[in-house]
Amino acid sequence: MTPIRVVVADDDDGVRDALVDVLSADRRFLVVGSAATGHQALVVAAAARPDVVLLDVRMPGGGPAAAHAMSGLPGLGRSGAPLVIAVSADTDAGTVAAMLRAGAVGFLAKGRLGDLPDLVARCAGGEVVLAVASAGDALREVMLPGVVRSGRAWPRGDGTGPARSRAAFPRPRPGPGG
Repeated sequence: MTPIRVVVADDDDGVRDALVDVLSADRRFLVVGSAATGHQALVVAAAARPDVVLLDVRMPGGGPAAAHAMSGLPGLGRSGAPLVIAVSADTDAGTVAAMLRAGAVGFLAKGRLGDLPDLVARCAGGEVVLAVASAGDALREVMLPGVVRSGRAWPRGDGTGPARSRAAFPRPRPGPGG
């Protein structure tokens, strides 16, 4: 089995080292580079041609801009470009949604190192993995912009049910004679 080639990008040396150590201990992965900024991540990924880039959302030059820029890099993945998996302690729905819009195929909360190899392998295998509590709100924000606000409850239109966008949920028109 060919290992999944990974670049790890995080500005915190301790977090970056821990991510590298956890993935390196698993035979499914080959860590081919690491970086401390978004710019370094782009340079390292362009040279190393990884399958996956673990990208810290809040590091200098990271976040959506770096994730979007990764889509233009050559890689070994199915799409040609490396897959981006966001890693962050900031897991609010807006942050998750911004990373999804920028092309990330996963969003993992920092602090779940035990699950990391399996979650990364699932993303590399074609799954979208959102291992954060705000995943549902983030998906609604991406799929139905302006209809669903962040939070547990959907906004109410007339007080009788969830607000719906006419474009997303058109009302049926009565047929002839009805």
